[in-house]
Amino acid sequence: MTNRSLAVEALKAFLPRVPRYGFERNFDRPGHAEVSRLSSWIRYRVLSEEECIHGVLSAHPFSVAEKFVQELMWRTYWKGWLELRPGVWTRYLAQLESLKVERANCPQYHSATRGQTGLSFFDDWVSELVATGYLHNHTRMWFASVWIFTLKLPWQLGAEFMYRHLLDGDPASNTLSWRWVGGLQTKGKIYVARPDNIAKYSEGRWSPKDSELNLNPEPLPQDGVEGARPLPSLPALPLSSVRCVLAHDDDLSVDLYLKGVSGEPRYCALKLDLCSRADKVGVFMEQLRDDFLARTRGVSVTGVEGVVRVMQDAGEGVIYAPLPRCGDELPVLIQLQSKLRDQGCDLVFFRREWEERYFPLAKSGYFPFWNAVKANLQR
Repeated sequence: MTNRSLAVEALKAFLPRVPRYGFERNFDRPGHAEVSRLSSWIRYRVLSEEECIHGVLSAHPFSVAEKFVQELMWRTYWKGWLELRPGVWTRYLAQLESLKVERANCPQYHSATRGQTGLSFFDDWVSELVATGYLHNHTRMWFASVWIFTLKLPWQLGAEFMYRHLLDGDPASNTLSWRWVGGLQTKGKIYVARPDNIAKYSEGRWSPKDSELNLNPEPLPQDGVEGARPLPSLPALPLSSVRCVLAHDDDLSVDLYLKGVSGEPRYCALKLDLCSRADKVGVFMEQLRDDFLARTRGVSVTGVEGVVRVMQDAGEGVIYAPLPRCGDELPVLIQLQSKLRDQGCDLVFFRREWEERYFPLAKSGYFPFWNAVKANLQR
């Protein structure tokens, strides 16, 4: 069974559990049956957000499915929020660069990332993350809180470590969630990991002592956030003339999105350098990419020459690609676009209708965003 087939089956298998989701989603139990575990496919858009929501709302009334849909829309919100404020991402990267020396020479950092802090609960979370590429969302919040407030390590290094190991690691969701825990995302509001909360929602698997946690931390110093910019406009996708399509790891169901295109476009998928991600993540992404190429009868490309060759085979001077969101893929694609232009070829970006509709709504907090989305989805 292909990865796309596995993803579709996982969505179908989760549908009967949707009515219990709101009551059980915060419990971190072995096997994680209380949550959907769809996030690793949604991250690379093997499953799209709209496909998941359509599937859930086809099976349940909105009132029953609302909590799951609301949680699913957090990913769209985080992506949209960052697209409207890309400086937050570039500043995070600059901060990581400035922390290189500290990361290399900090014993506390190495103890934390090796699961050798002496805090048995935290060390268990590190072991699970590294071994499986997954942590329950509630546990990610505990993890980040302990990292920032108890271990007093730079949040940027924690976000980088988690992103490196998560199969569903998403630049927007991961980075902004860490900022939220530390009090940078919503000014003055922090998330504090508390012993009773950890014990309750792990059902006693982890029972920290009060003395093991910092229970009265201060928010991190504000680092400044620019106001939301308008979402940059892109040309409409001319469906009747799309003959060549470049896919990338940010969107591996673009072929399904373009099903209405007359004829069959020539597809290729850009293989990115995965040295910044853990081996387990690299293998998973390779499988997803291979699955896409098998489905589309496409070819893997690594640079300008490969893309030009695909375009020449198709007799086309233009190739289309979904615009990557803020993150690893975007600068690579922008650079590729420039190099292709030097070769007399055009790489034209487009944005999915879902993003055009919902990203501009992420101008402030989540709940104003959700209220607008909710009205749209109910219609």
